[in-house]
Amino acid sequence: MKHLLNSISVFILAAVMFALQSCDNNNKSDMSLNGDTRIESIKINGFNGVIDHKAKVVSVNVSTDTDLSNLRIEEITLSLGATCDYPVGTKFDGTVPRSIKVTNGNVFSAYTVSVKHDNVEFLTFTLDGKYSGTIDNFARTIQCFVPMEADVRAMQAVFTVNEGTTVTPESGSLIDFSQPVKFTATQRTAVIEYTVTVIQDDMSQSPKAFIGNSYALEGLGDEAKAACQWMLENVPNTRYISIQDIIDGRVKLDDFKMVWCHFDWTDWPGQLWDSRDQFNSYWLRGGAILASRDGARYINDVWRIAKDQQSPNNMFGGDSYETLTDNLGFTITGHESHPLYKDLNVDGESRVLLLSKGCSNTNRTLQWGADWDPYGSMEGWEERTGAKALASGHDYDVNRVTIAEFEPYEALKGFTSGRVITIGTPAYEWYDKNGVDNPYRANMIKLTKNAINYLCQ
Repeated sequence: MKHLLNSISVFILAAVMFALQSCDNNNKSDMSLNGDTRIESIKINGFNGVIDHKAKVVSVNVSTDTDLSNLRIEEITLSLGATCDYPVGTKFDGTVPRSIKVTNGNVFSAYTVSVKHDNVEFLTFTLDGKYSGTIDNFARTIQCFVPMEADVRAMQAVFTVNEGTTVTPESGSLIDFSQPVKFTATQRTAVIEYTVTVIQDDMSQSPKAFIGNSYALEGLGDEAKAACQWMLENVPNTRYISIQDIIDGRVKLDDFKMVWCHFDWTDWPGQLWDSRDQFNSYWLRGGAILASRDGARYINDVWRIAKDQQSPNNMFGGDSYETLTDNLGFTITGHESHPLYKDLNVDGESRVLLLSKGCSNTNRTLQWGADWDPYGSMEGWEERTGAKALASGHDYDVNRVTIAEFEPYEALKGFTSGRVITIGTPAYEWYDKNGVDNPYRANMIKLTKNAINYLCQ
């Protein structure tokens, strides 16, 4: 009997081992054969594929004149004994990736085949090792801002491009950028010109960020998007980051000299509460903030910047567009020499106009009534908020504070807090759905550039 039990045990063990050897994730049946299931080589419309066997991916670059919707398998070599569902002669639409199933007995593998035209892309572009260019691989342009004192007649261009691309002039060349320069990038049949434009500007080269509540720029509302696009296109060393990037730790605010928060009026994202400690720490350690439109709301107990931890006490508008019947701006109140107002055009009534009649406007206003409770007076407002008033509304009234500044102070041992500018005037609106030719937009741009340079000092 003992001999019989031992024999049964051996039989069961052998059966279990056979079953285990027959399993290989989901790619083998219970009666697996051991043939290989690899695509060894493939040619589509005369172009060889690059095969990544580990990822099971086949990449094929074809000439720019190839019709991706009408492709043909011209050659395909498989492992010995294997077959596939895309044999030689198969025609297919390659505008989307395709899966090729390779079978050998009861074993199979699936390769994803992606076909694309030859193409070139610039990945990075810098001048003299310190001025970063803004690359647009769709428009085929690169724009780079440099200081006024830079010698644009002899600058070293260093760049990186996608694999397989060559460029003339070569990376490392010394080039005269006093006029736009054409760079020719080539990847086999793709020969594409990029125009590189160097702009001398008085903008700070310090790293800066525009912060939004959407993962990407495209998801922002019209107002925030218009402001962000202007910044990315006109302010050097700038990038867009989302609040979620900050929360998840993908981006550190300390990497930026200043940040701009310009939110649409409906924005009160819960994310700001989740990132409140990061913003507060950034500011306490010297980080500067431009908080405009509904960004001005968060100087309260969210960011804990205002001494009384309160938002502006007079907030209204923003829910609908109207067409202006008169020009709109703000009035400077006793700080005409402030760097914020350098080179601005001021009308005969000491007003800085930002929007012309005919422009759309939502009248979104975030201001303080300095003479209202609990402040009672301008002195009381300054004492309770810790700020100073830089501007009032369109009609002169010193007690309606539309632009304010929170100056640095010794906040932590070894650290001085950052400077904060809030702009809550309804005239500070970047999106015009009417598309009017606004003669005062130069004031809007100059005011913003002045604020950014001032905060980057």
